Amino acid sequence: MQTQKNNMTISTTFKLNKKLVFWSSIIAVSILYLTTTKLFGWQILCPGYKKDVETFTATDFKYYEKYFKYKGLDFGKSLAYLPKTTVEIINNKSARFTTGDIITLRIILHNKNGDVLNEGGDFLKVWMSEKGKNASSAGYIVDHGNGTYIGVIRALWSGSPHIKISLSFAKESIGLYVNYIYRNGMLRAVKGIFRNARGETGKGACGIHTLTKHGICDFTSLNYGMRWFCLLPNASRFDCSDWYSITGDMTVPTFTNAQKQFLSTTRYKMIKEIKVDVLGDKTIGHPENSCSLINPSVTWNISSPVGYFYNKTWHNLLCQKKVDTSFNRYLACLRNREIYMVGDSTVRDWLVSIADILNLLGKSYAIKGHHEPIKAVSKNKRDNITVIWVAHEFPFFTYTPNGLINHFKPASYHLNVIRSKNPIVVLHWYTHISYAPLSVYEEHVMNAKDAIVKFLDRVPGAKIFIKGPHYFEQYSEGVPYDFARYLQDKLIFKFFDNIKHKVVYLNEWDITLSSENKALHPSYDLRKPMVDELLSYIC
Repeated sequence: MQTQKNNMTISTTFKLNKKLVFWSSIIAVSILYLTTTKLFGWQILCPGYKKDVETFTATDFKYYEKYFKYKGLDFGKSLAYLPKTTVEIINNKSARFTTGDIITLRIILHNKNGDVLNEGGDFLKVWMSEKGKNASSAGYIVDHGNGTYIGVIRALWSGSPHIKISLSFAKESIGLYVNYIYRNGMLRAVKGIFRNARGETGKGACGIHTLTKHGICDFTSLNYGMRWFCLLPNASRFDCSDWYSITGDMTVPTFTNAQKQFLSTTRYKMIKEIKVDVLGDKTIGHPENSCSLINPSVTWNISSPVGYFYNKTWHNLLCQKKVDTSFNRYLACLRNREIYMVGDSTVRDWLVSIADILNLLGKSYAIKGHHEPIKAVSKNKRDNITVIWVAHEFPFFTYTPNGLINHFKPASYHLNVIRSKNPIVVLHWYTHISYAPLSVYEEHVMNAKDAIVKFLDRVPGAKIFIKGPHYFEQYSEGVPYDFARYLQDKLIFKFFDNIKHKVVYLNEWDITLSSENKALHPSYDLRKPMVDELLSYIC
């Protein structure tokens, strides 16, 4: 009753005081104008801005804490000296195993003085291969935090394979990365391009924080709730509404020459190869369950190896594909369906592969490397197959002239506009997000998860896939991708735990690590088993 009375009083006051309403409106408009334009020489952030946005959140401090101390190049006795590393098989000194056995190795890192390191944090990897059989598989590493690491790998075929152990990133190089993004927000620079009503253009640095006080535009709402800010090129000639495009800027210095030298000489270094003998069956037994019928939660609940190469063919250890990888079989499976892919250029490459498999029209735009939305469609309209790729939201680093801001939208936007009854959706965040702190990945994944839950309630016939990170060694530019992948998987596995029975996780790490992939964009031959595995969960 008190609320109704107050509302009646307000209504009566407005009717009796029209002049007051008029002047109140003028004041309100003036305030809105001042909060979106210049005030005493400062560009005020757009509505919704509450306080300064720092580079790191509690999530970043939690996972990066132990790396902060590695700021310069004077590492003392903490740096691993690989020639003095010791590696031994601890569960069978004879190095003779049977197909299916687990092989366990102890790796102990020492410094140049020969002392065992007293802390962990270095990122190692282990895998196994045999050239004569075109066979390979990935294992995993356990960090004991005291310079000792345990490598675990499984004997999946008989023969004489070589187990390989290497250092991907020293903890000191991870420290340089952590400290840089703490100070600057992102390891790569990107600029917003503005064009005003007079046709003048200018550029302003963009990023995830507001540490630069003057002339900042808050584009968080345009990035669908995920932090994004840009500096105005010139506050007197440009407004925030003039922003229309982005471009990467490779001229901004990051690390010093000495730091770059250190990063390049300490990453992806082989530690040791050990030959083992594996007796028994030709290969390990394969699962009988069809990939298209298994509970998606299975794809989240297994550690490496999730599969292996043998005779150049990838074998999934979770399930078995029941459809031949042929044009006619896939065509029958995907007829009258739409595939939506939201991610970076590695997902765009998947569109090219699928277009080749299904002989679709429209892939030429993807091959050119453009970042505007790309659509490939079946030549025969009766097949009615559509594959769409779109770039994910900011941060996204593009160096082509077509980076219009409306091309970069998140999964939450695209899921909201999909209207087909049985769509296939592939989502991916990795290389672009890894230039920024872990909390940025956290924001984007949580934004997508909320949208996925609503989408599946609305479209229960949809199939959702998360494409996981892939292993590569090219163009790291100081980003310790093995480290980034480890933390990103840690977060997304946690966040998706209560919906993992509805979403398939595509582990691309094992395929690319076991094949010793070097390229940021895996070759067509390597993408083929990735795409075949995706389609095996559908067909």
